[in-house]
Amino acid sequence: CWFFIKGQSNPNKLWFANTFVSNRFLSIIILMKNRIFIGEFVGSAFLVMIIVGSGIMAQNLTRDFAVMLLANTLATGAGLFVLINSIADISGAHFNPAVTMVMYFTKKIKKDLIVTYLSAQILGCLLGVMLANFMFELPLIELSKKVRPGFNIFIAELIATFGLIFIIFGTLKKGSTSVAASVATYITAGYWFTSSTSFANPAVALARTFTDTFTGISYLNTPSYIVAEIIGALLALFIIKKIISTK
Repeated sequence: CWFFIKGQSNPNKLWFANTFVSNRFLSIIILMKNRIFIGEFVGSAFLVMIIVGSGIMAQNLTRDFAVMLLANTLATGAGLFVLINSIADISGAHFNPAVTMVMYFTKKIKKDLIVTYLSAQILGCLLGVMLANFMFELPLIELSKKVRPGFNIFIAELIATFGLIFIIFGTLKKGSTSVAASVATYITAGYWFTSSTSFANPAVALARTFTDTFTGISYLNTPSYIVAEIIGALLALFIIKKIISTK
């Protein structure tokens, strides 16, 4: 029964609403107690804080775009190395839905963990961009006006993501330090050799939509970045299965 008696609340509807809210709240609490969720959430938040925060700091200190990019690059590379090394034993340090997707298709994580990983990464990245904005006295959420259009940039982002996934699987058996060093140095290089500045991460691309600063991206371009990243990851998966042992 979903109708209302005038002046009274429908008890069935209220019970349903309360139960729904309680169940959602309980689900969040369970996720928060999950060490994988916490590791991915914290790591993703710090990754975006490093990317966006260093970009804002550089923007505040200089008007030279080359210097801005250099500062942003060094901070991101250093941050990635530390974050992957410190969180690898907790959650695997994916911080990236594209990485999680390929880990699942190569049977390195179970299907029931996908929601945990993706929710932690997306929520962590969104918190990270809000905290970075807040630290520099900017609005918590501000849509970026920085356009990054063009098929050439789409291909650049596809290549960036392909390379990232390939490098991760190429170094996976050598341990977390090797993966951390390889990913950090690859992304450092990617900032400079790709016209997209190598986002290579759908959750990060989404978060960077909400900062109108040096590292931002217009919401009009975010979907194309995410599509390119997914295609790049799937192409890397195809090659990995052909030439790299995933057992």
